[in-house]
Amino acid sequence: MRRIATAVITGSLLLVTSAAANAEEHWSVAGSAGTTGLGANVSWRFHDHFALTAGYSGYNYDDLDHTNGDVTYKGEVDMDIYSLKLDIYPWVNSGFFISAGAVKPDVQLRAVGRYTGDDTFDDIGGLSLDPDSARLNGHGKLSDSVEPYLGIGWRNSSKQGLGFYAEAGAFWIDPSVSLTPRGEAFDNPATGATARQLAEPYVREQEDDLRDELNKYNIYPVAVIGIEYTF
Repeated sequence: MRRIATAVITGSLLLVTSAAANAEEHWSVAGSAGTTGLGANVSWRFHDHFALTAGYSGYNYDDLDHTNGDVTYKGEVDMDIYSLKLDIYPWVNSGFFISAGAVKPDVQLRAVGRYTGDDTFDDIGGLSLDPDSARLNGHGKLSDSVEPYLGIGWRNSSKQGLGFYAEAGAFWIDPSVSLTPRGEAFDNPATGATARQLAEPYVREQEDDLRDELNKYNIYPVAVIGIEYTF
């Protein structure tokens, strides 16, 4: 997908530089809601068939609740997504467009995992561990770089007035996950080193499972709907 998106973006930018700007220009603003949260964007329809659109969307979700094996994670998701796209309108008087561009997703996941299984840990390497006093502090990210974006949408930016805005597309994700054991046994100088060594294989297994969950489809779907006004 990345190679295809890069080729489309490059070709689209070449079309922009060669496009004749003899059509009436329009500016439009839109507010939207969808899978990327609440957002707004500004679009410049500089040619009958082309427009440049810059946007932002985001949200905070503080009821994250996910169980992986014997560990239940509770936490929050903070999402901020910035985008710059070229919208291509195949038909001058139609609001339908094809969009290609780049997004900068800043999506942070923070959670605390606690053991919720039935096993007891009375003697592990000479240590007695209380599951209630141990936890996994988790941090995850969907991507840490600029990613290619492809999509389609509808925007009536060829004429002035209030209109309907919608877009559907996707961008690439490359998630990362890190877990750090915390709690009385891990923070105690006398037992911390041994406890962390014993927990290491289990922590790495949890990291791998969570990363696989996030990376299952390698893309983040975008589906938004809203209203726009064209000047």
